[in-house]
Amino acid sequence: MVDRKDLDRQTREEFNKFQEGCVEENTNTETLVRRMLSEDYADKVIVTTIQKLGLALDETSKRNQANKQKGKKTYKERLEPLRNQRIVFIFDECHRSQFGDNHQAIKAFFPNAQLFGFTGTPIFEDNASYKQIDGTQASYKTTEDIFQKQLHAYTITHAIEDRNVLRFHIDYFGEQPKGAEGKKGKKPKPKLPAPEAVVNEIVNKHDAATNQRRFNAVLATASINNAIEYYELFKQVQEKKLAEDDSYKPLNIACVFSPPPKALAKDSEKINEKNVADIKQLQEDLPQEKADNEEAPEEKKKALKTIIADYNSQYDTNHGINEFDLYYQDVQQRIKDQKYSNKDYAHKNKIDIVIVVDMLLTGFDSKYLNTLYVDKNLKHHGLIQAFSRTNRVLNDTKPHGMILDFRYQEQAVNEAIAMFSGANKDKAKEIWLVDPAPEVIKQLDSAVSKLEKFMHSQGLACTPEAVNNLKGDAARAELLITLKKCNA
Repeated sequence: MVDRKDLDRQTREEFNKFQEGCVEENTNTETLVRRMLSEDYADKVIVTTIQKLGLALDETSKRNQANKQKGKKTYKERLEPLRNQRIVFIFDECHRSQFGDNHQAIKAFFPNAQLFGFTGTPIFEDNASYKQIDGTQASYKTTEDIFQKQLHAYTITHAIEDRNVLRFHIDYFGEQPKGAEGKKGKKPKPKLPAPEAVVNEIVNKHDAATNQRRFNAVLATASINNAIEYYELFKQVQEKKLAEDDSYKPLNIACVFSPPPKALAKDSEKINEKNVADIKQLQEDLPQEKADNEEAPEEKKKALKTIIADYNSQYDTNHGINEFDLYYQDVQQRIKDQKYSNKDYAHKNKIDIVIVVDMLLTGFDSKYLNTLYVDKNLKHHGLIQAFSRTNRVLNDTKPHGMILDFRYQEQAVNEAIAMFSGANKDKAKEIWLVDPAPEVIKQLDSAVSKLEKFMHSQGLACTPEAVNNLKGDAARAELLITLKKCNA
């Protein structure tokens, strides 16, 4: 059970890598209900969204009401034979979308079901935002409230230690917030960076951060308006850079944010009701975008249409705002297509940087995404989820996830690591984070100095040619140990 269409696709793809055809797409609620009632062995494992099952159990939905008027059974009535069956529900990313009516409806209808939740970033009291009211008392609802007993904790700390995910290399830019608290005990806000300075920094550092564009990146921005501004700035900065240096190879920039549903039916365009419904569902997990789209929706719609038109021109596609999910799918696939060499799949077909607000910052996986640029306030599970887009294991060409934070959120990073590191909090930072560049340079200088001393102790110059003149296995073994320290 997942909570987004893109995660539905991604989860099915992962299952089918183990056994082709082991799970099928449930294109709508009718298909889901038929598959749940099926006695075919191939339908024993079902991947779907919580919204589809929630819709099936909602007697007030349009489809259920239409079935009633036609004298047909509703979805809920058809599912009645399953009510007391032993069904296992496995909720992925269970820190989200489990605090509303759909989860409650599933628990009420299937009283004998076994519910399991998986998440790398549980909701604790300290990072909860959903309130439950009990009489006159209000308290925050946590993952433990929803799923009760924790069966096992395999934290990100464990995953990094087991090399199932990568560590993070974080570079902070801008001014570090002062330690003193402001009025009413509030933490001082960091000084926001100038967007043009951020773009210039990214353009200058992107090739180094992504191993000469072997990998790609996401730029997380604070609002839809910020995303639009950044998109235009990249155009301007790169045009100027190309005019100054005709050997410069521009970065391929894409941008994706959800369109305003209210504005989609205007301008005499043919409305796609399914598109609007999909966007509303998508925005349940996109709080900033949902709020942003309430203000000046026509302007945001116009900007997104321009962005999609540019995308179509760049990649020879034919996407439109009224089939937004197809555009979103294409963006995700091009991020993953970074795996192909430029010889096999030309650079013009790839995306170097995707500008986002809320989208792609949770759940999306690509081994070829290694860098996150941040101009957005992040904290707690939102911060760890965003950072974790970069830390999927590939091979030695990707030693860690790269984070370039333009809001100097070191305190928020430290708090998030402590929150989600499990029992081993004392060593968590050491396990999670790669040493900062100045420290690495210091360590390298020390290792090189030791190498020089060793070679001189053998009466040799510290050069590659002199290595062949080392005498004895003991000296050669000591050289290898010293060299390893240089490469650590």
